[in-house]
Amino acid sequence: MAHTRQILGRRRAAQNISKVTGTMETISAVRYRQYYQQWAEGLAFYDALAQLAYLMVTAEEPIVHPLLEAPKSTTHALIVIGSDRGLCGAYNNDLFRQLDTHIKMSNRFGRSLRIYAKGRKVLSYLDHLKIEPSGVYEEFAEAPSASQAAAIGDFFIEQYRSGQIGRLGIVYNRFFSPASQKVQTLTVLPVIDLIDDLTTRSQIIWPWEQNFEDFFVTPSGAEIFETLAQMIVRTSILGCFLEAVTSEHLSRVVNMRNATDNADEMIGDLTKAYNRARQGQITTELLDIVSGMNAMQ
Repeated sequence: MAHTRQILGRRRAAQNISKVTGTMETISAVRYRQYYQQWAEGLAFYDALAQLAYLMVTAEEPIVHPLLEAPKSTTHALIVIGSDRGLCGAYNNDLFRQLDTHIKMSNRFGRSLRIYAKGRKVLSYLDHLKIEPSGVYEEFAEAPSASQAAAIGDFFIEQYRSGQIGRLGIVYNRFFSPASQKVQTLTVLPVIDLIDDLTTRSQIIWPWEQNFEDFFVTPSGAEIFETLAQMIVRTSILGCFLEAVTSEHLSRVVNMRNATDNADEMIGDLTKAYNRARQGQITTELLDIVSGMNAMQ
């Protein structure tokens, strides 16, 4: 009986795990679909920004703008976007490995690194490394609103203009498609590096297909670029947060589905083991009864 009670206890535990992982999978699946829709709807807008910016910076008359200039400072800012919760596979581990690389390279080349963190897992890892973050984004749960992203972008633009930082990068899980997500560092400032990245992810632009001189623009390109650069920085920061949380929920959906399947398989195996053990006990009891009856005869 003790053996069967142990099997029943293990089966109840597996059933409870299956309920929890199944619930987490459902919640993350709903959130994933919401964020995925936002991501998909924004692709055309990102592509339009990339093409417009490309045409401007490749014009015959070069645009002179502070956000296009070479870095004036050896201090680099880094936004690291992680998760608040676990159970999402290697989502945070891959992020930490890339963060370690940034820290090692900054020490190697004598650069100062300011880290701005999002997510309790990132804060916990920085605490483990005994690194105090320069800023923590706690005013929003998963992804910022447009106004919050604009405030973040304007803050770093002002720091770049004033020479307090020479580069801004974002470490996050980039969402390429439902079948592909990968940790990368997106350089946001200087803007020229950001435009290169946006152009390569957008519709391919052939240099001789069209150029900025084919358009009549008023006001001038330099005046337009001021607003365009600010818009690109803001939307890219918002896009990184959105891609990161989309990747997080998709990773959790996949891992919770695998955990649920494993728990269900374990429940099936334990049920078979319980039935075999119970049948063995019944057989033993019957043999005892028969043996006792034969002894009485």
